[in-house]
Amino acid sequence: MQRSLDSAVRQLNGQDLSDDEINTLARFVRAAFIIGNRDMESMARFAVKAVLIRRKSRAKTQL
Repeated sequence: MQRSLDSAVRQLNGQDLSDDEINTLARFVRAAFIIGNRDMESMARFAVKAVLIRRKSRAKTQL
């Protein structure tokens, strides 16, 4: 799971990550693992998508 989290952070490297977003990445990596996903890159992509969706949602509410 740690490698998945590291991969997710690298995928978002060009963007500023807050502590909250890193925690979100970790939660979604853990959730993917709990539901049976064991592919490192798949778990990372799942977590990255969750953070990007969350960013988009927050941007809409701030307008």
